[in-house]
Amino acid sequence: MRASDSRPAGDLLRAGRAHDRAGRLDDAVAAYEQAVEVGEKSRELAVLTEAQRRLGVVHHRRNNGAEARELCRRSYDGALGMGDLVLAGEALNSLGGFEAEAGHLAAARTTYQKALELAFASEELLGRIEQNLGILATIHGDYEAALNHYQRSLDSFSEAMDERGCAIAYHNLGLIATHRAEFEAAEGHFTKSAAIAVRFGDIHLQGLCQLNHAEVCHARQQYGDALRRAEAALTIFEQLGARMDKSGAYKVIGMVFRDTGRHALGEQRLRAAIDLAVETGWVLGQAEASRELARLHQLVGRNQDALVLLNSAHQLFSGLEARVELVDVSRKMGSLEETFLAVVREWGLSIESSDEYTFGHCERVASYAVAVAVALGLDAMQLTTLRLGAYLHDVG
Repeated sequence: MRASDSRPAGDLLRAGRAHDRAGRLDDAVAAYEQAVEVGEKSRELAVLTEAQRRLGVVHHRRNNGAEARELCRRSYDGALGMGDLVLAGEALNSLGGFEAEAGHLAAARTTYQKALELAFASEELLGRIEQNLGILATIHGDYEAALNHYQRSLDSFSEAMDERGCAIAYHNLGLIATHRAEFEAAEGHFTKSAAIAVRFGDIHLQGLCQLNHAEVCHARQQYGDALRRAEAALTIFEQLGARMDKSGAYKVIGMVFRDTGRHALGEQRLRAAIDLAVETGWVLGQAEASRELARLHQLVGRNQDALVLLNSAHQLFSGLEARVELVDVSRKMGSLEETFLAVVREWGLSIESSDEYTFGHCERVASYAVAVAVALGLDAMQLTTLRLGAYLHDVG
């Protein structure tokens, strides 16, 4: 018997959680694996199922998706087998998170709702599920629903006296405040969340607070603070091996470089953000970084490159049903669809300008084509596609 096997499975699980929160992921994996091994031998089924789930979550953070899902499914099956509905709900909640990050939002919502049905005996689990349902509502642009979910999450964590859970709820309330351009409120939420994360030694949450606070600073054109916070977050995520979160940090750093005239550096960071998002299967991150790089290309007159990236971002956001990204008018650039049309139109007009005979031709073709399409009853997406084709039909 190994020396570590002489420790109770519960002690190994607690050691794994301590390593996990402190960002020592190699140590966390080792402790969780030992907890699983000892729990199987000692028939400590509750410890076994929880260790499997937590080990799965760590593997997910390290981009080992198949292994992560298998561990959480085993945790779910084991919990149901022993009649522990709370542990089964925990496993479903984790599986829902994997689905959400992969862009399978309908499947994620269904999984979260199933978890919610099992969570009635645990305020902590209720808080985490409400938090995740809030994330889905945020992606869909339903900020009122998201705010309600996050407030219920905070209420559940407060009822359970789970201070770390409250920290996550404050962080998510900060995200909603940012989306609603309530920047002072957002900064207050992130500051409160970060203070609790420091007290509990939660390195990952500290990094998330830094990163999302950086987004607020960028929106307020406080570029120095935004860069400092985003780079601090990147350092944390590199330490943790959190590749998906590194993508988010590179995105913000790239946005700062773009908006302060350092275009080559901005493109480099934004491409790194896209590559990491693709590698980790983070659809929302890929869409957002593609959109920001497209804006950089448009800024420097690279309309064809902007068009390709905007098309990619449009498809990704459409798959996520991210209505705000597709429809709402951004304060700086307009909505994604409007920007898409603007780039195509500018490109088409730049082609026409060299030929007096065709000058205005593409604009007229687009107008006539859309008028016919409206008469035929085509939907909004078909109208957009038709208008784009009309602007570019003479490109050659």
